[in-house]
Amino acid sequence: MKVARREFEHLAEKALKEIPKRFLNLIVDLEISVRSVPGLEAGRWKGSKTLLGLYRGLSRADMTSPYSGSHPPARIVLYQRNIEALCNTSQDLARQIRTTLRHELAHHFGFSDADLRQKWPEGA
Repeated sequence: MKVARREFEHLAEKALKEIPKRFLNLIVDLEISVRSVPGLEAGRWKGSKTLLGLYRGLSRADMTSPYSGSHPPARIVLYQRNIEALCNTSQDLARQIRTTLRHELAHHFGFSDADLRQKWPEGA
């Protein structure tokens, strides 16, 4: 299922608004963007067809530490074509965007992929 970039961004914005407020209030210095496919920012995953999202940056705890110094904002990138490739319906697409965004936000909050597999297997 493919949609226009603006529609994909709209679904991502909607998914962000659905995050419980208590978690939204904990987000610090975070940029969220959409790219078609993984590029140079994805490092060894550049060109991957399976990478749905990427978190780059310090965790929230590290950012708010009095010892962190200055740092660039953390960044979440959602990969539109890879997410779309998994989806057959608009409901599938909205659900996959929501799951991917929440997965990457969990990294912002300090969870590793291993933590996510253990504590939130459907979102890992």
